Amino acid sequence: MGLGKKIGCGCLMLLLLLAAAVAAIWIWKPWASLVPLEMVEPEAQVGERIDAGDVLGNFYPAKGANNGPGILLIGGSEGGLGSDMTRLALALQKDGYSVLHQSYWRAPGQPERLEGIPLETFQRGLAWLRARPEVDPSRTAMMGWSRGSEATQLIAMRDRSLKAIVLGMPGNAVWPGFSWDEPWRQFGSPWTWRGENLVHLDTSGVQMFGGDPEAIGKELLALQDEQPEALLPIEDVRVPVLMICGEADNVWASCAMGRKIEQRAEAEGKEDVTLLAYTDAGHYGYGAPVSETDAMFENLSRLGGSPEGNAEALREGYREIERFLRDELGGE
Repeated sequence: MGLGKKIGCGCLMLLLLLAAAVAAIWIWKPWASLVPLEMVEPEAQVGERIDAGDVLGNFYPAKGANNGPGILLIGGSEGGLGSDMTRLALALQKDGYSVLHQSYWRAPGQPERLEGIPLETFQRGLAWLRARPEVDPSRTAMMGWSRGSEATQLIAMRDRSLKAIVLGMPGNAVWPGFSWDEPWRQFGSPWTWRGENLVHLDTSGVQMFGGDPEAIGKELLALQDEQPEALLPIEDVRVPVLMICGEADNVWASCAMGRKIEQRAEAEGKEDVTLLAYTDAGHYGYGAPVSETDAMFENLSRLGGSPEGNAEALREGYREIERFLRDELGGE
């Protein structure tokens, strides 16, 4: 994420020009058009769209499942029902899990910003999943990617029926709300519980653009020591936790935050937290395996790491996810 080298005058001018170009993009072409909303529609033979008013998502029942394990799967700041988490849902389905991939913002009829999302949204998703005949309500887990890792921890603190959680590119605090139309702006709390906003980090004092990204990252992490009330108390999660992070993640410091979660858990006597860190993986190093012949392979490096490093993390990480879920939820 950091520049890591001294910058000459010519390079500095180039960076300034690039910064100006990026600013122009933000002004004239909102980032929403650069990160388009995806609402993947399942093929009829593998799943179905669920729109129950209070639950919007895609359901992928395991083949022949009856009273088997179920998983609530959520994405992050992409919103909607994106292809990355869809691939993960399909892989899990193939391995015997009935999966509800739930949307919670940015989709039609849902909040346009990642702000003020009721945690009850996910409780309703879990209730819907547990009511399915394919699912044993006592054998459910929740999985969250990126910003979704915040909601996953918050739900696990409140839902004693969950058996395990998996956090991909995790955060260890409640970060501010977010919008693709104004990605530079800090919004209010992303989550509410029983109508009350949850405390979130105030990052308004950090100059987010135009400086050294590595220094900005360190400054953001330092805020957590100044605002401990925004931290997520992992000790209140009473189930086993598996985390996967990429050391080359250029979206946020997922490995640094994962280690903070791990350290806090150890200090509080919680011994069932595992962090898997992949050196050459970025933000796309979590999900379903992608082969070198897949059209997605070269795009894996867009958010840090190399295609090969991300592919290795996906392959090895998914194997560990499946092993973890089998241990905690049991097989058929």
